[in-house]
Amino acid sequence: MVTELVPPVWGEAYVPLRNTALVRALADLPAGYQKVVELGCGAGRYVRTIKRLRPEIEAHGADLSDEAVALAKSYPEKVSYRVADLTALPYGAGEFDTVLVFDVLEHLRQPELGVREIHRVLRPGGVAHLLVPCEGQPLTLHWLMWKLNLAADLKERHGWHVQRFTRASVAALLQSEGFQIVHASYSMHPIGQVRDVLTYLEREEWVRRWHLNTLPYRLLMRLLWPLAYAESSLLSRVSSWAVVAHLTCRRDEA
Repeated sequence: MVTELVPPVWGEAYVPLRNTALVRALADLPAGYQKVVELGCGAGRYVRTIKRLRPEIEAHGADLSDEAVALAKSYPEKVSYRVADLTALPYGAGEFDTVLVFDVLEHLRQPELGVREIHRVLRPGGVAHLLVPCEGQPLTLHWLMWKLNLAADLKERHGWHVQRFTRASVAALLQSEGFQIVHASYSMHPIGQVRDVLTYLEREEWVRRWHLNTLPYRLLMRLLWPLAYAESSLLSRVSSWAVVAHLTCRRDEA
């Protein structure tokens, strides 16, 4: 088993119904009864929100953190949770109709092992929906900071991101493991990237030491949130300058 670097427990409460990742996953989730698993679910906020909205599905969640899974189990929704490493899942081959993965592959030292396991547990012809940050994508703010070496490791230190995917590298990875991308949309365009970087800068010691987290700054962050949401909604089909890819894939029939 390959142990991966993971952040502290996340995923409490529920996902707002207008959340971009939730809306796009639901849009591509097949109708009717099916067996669905979210891998790397943390404390389960996405999968239990989806279960609330789609009560007919059989919902499962898996996460590497014992603490996160214990917290997930404390919520009332009928979701079956297991402690599991994405690179060595305890599920049978072809066990699920749909696999959901939000913000996970960038945390894996060997993401191909995770994608291989997603393929294994998904039935032939089944659907995988993935949200993947592509922070190595040229002409994005994250890419520019990396190239200029300006807080280039910010998201690795505070967000545990150990991969700098591009859209092309993610597509190649999925296709090499037997997936066909059938639908793609995008989010976190320039305004969203500014807000994302500022969110992680808040965690820097020098920001706290110099008390830069002031009222004007907080007002700016509150303003950027609806602007970033509107930007992602309007530009969902525009890949240029976007960091996040929302990919719906179909597993090969073999």
